[in-house]
Amino acid sequence: MREELMSVMREFYHDGIPDGVVARDVEYAEKLRAATVVKGMRRTGKTFLTYGRMKRLVDDGIPLGRIVHVNFEDERLSGMTMDELRLIGEVHAELYPEFADGKTWYFLDELQNVKGWESYARRLVDSPNVQLCLTGSSSKLLSEEIATQMRGRSLPIEVFPLSFPEYLRFNGVFKKIPRAGFTAREKGVLRRAMSDYMERGGFPDVQDVSDGMRASMLQGYVDAVLYRDIIERHAVPSVQALKYTLEYLFHNYARKASTRSISGVLKNLSLPANRESIADYLDWFKDAYLAYPVSVRSDSLAVKRVNPDKYYLVDPGLIRAMCVKNDAERGWMLENVVFMALRRKAGRISYLVNGDGTEVDFHVHDKVSHKESLVQVSYAMSDAATFDREMNALKLARDKTGIRDCAIVTWDEEGESDGIRIVPAWKWLLA
Repeated sequence: MREELMSVMREFYHDGIPDGVVARDVEYAEKLRAATVVKGMRRTGKTFLTYGRMKRLVDDGIPLGRIVHVNFEDERLSGMTMDELRLIGEVHAELYPEFADGKTWYFLDELQNVKGWESYARRLVDSPNVQLCLTGSSSKLLSEEIATQMRGRSLPIEVFPLSFPEYLRFNGVFKKIPRAGFTAREKGVLRRAMSDYMERGGFPDVQDVSDGMRASMLQGYVDAVLYRDIIERHAVPSVQALKYTLEYLFHNYARKASTRSISGVLKNLSLPANRESIADYLDWFKDAYLAYPVSVRSDSLAVKRVNPDKYYLVDPGLIRAMCVKNDAERGWMLENVVFMALRRKAGRISYLVNGDGTEVDFHVHDKVSHKESLVQVSYAMSDAATFDREMNALKLARDKTGIRDCAIVTWDEEGESDGIRIVPAWKWLLA
């Protein structure tokens, strides 16, 4: 294993930090004797976020030899044991004996692939000469073990596919993104970019490839999550039932999904339909940052029981890759995009059911300011019946909760009615 590790580490020092690292709207944080933990779905740019940190270190005068980067997804390191992790420090000292003492920055990708990694990470954090950063594609594996071993000495960072502003920068749509006072040309460019974003999504590596190649790559991402983040890590009762449960979510995103409804579909397909197993599948999709449940806003278990969770998917491009395009679903797609924008802010999100049965898509509680807001999503409001339905649901929720910050996000309509803002999605996403 020493030779394999030597080969991996030499390649990093030979190739250096990749060029063209695009800045993300993610705050990278470090603290002495604490691990920075970067989490998110595969291929969202976690490693490139750490490359950005490495580049800033080098720009500040830190020699590249004081940076250690190892990706444990490299097939040459498969089968590495906990005892062999000590070789990282030995190989680094062999390559750069002049930097064997003094501060070193460790960037370890997918370290959780090594059984027993937690104690090794703890030793690094305890060292005054090591600044540790871990990246991983499973929220539970990293969060639970880190919480246990580090005892609060970790700084969690979540990385998602490109947001709409990041998408504009990444693809060079604007040198400087406008935020207000849009010209007619800027509005037209932003509408087109928004349409493209709904098709391509925000995974960085698929931005400059053909439609067919993009679909193939994104389908491969989903397969990697299924096999490497779920099937290899869990005792899955039925792989086929797991796959069909995910397919159900892809065809019913932004809508309510329960173990009962999924169980009924699996029974019709003559597949194992145990509801406890289905609940595990849904949890595993969440842990892998692929799907996100949103519960009804209520303190009552009885209310939550009759109002199952809604599920949203991590990226519109994945949905396009996994499902036949259906223009009838454009409202759900827009709702999914709005949800992910809210999710990036890591507030508490729920949906709200009024006394008359009407619903508001999102009740948002900001984790920092503790301010609350209500967000409704409607693709088009030109029809009078649709306008009245969406407005009345939001006004009823506003009166019930006392929340005054209320907005309806549309595809391209704008205005205000009874104190409720109506905002085009492209503008709302930039605000």
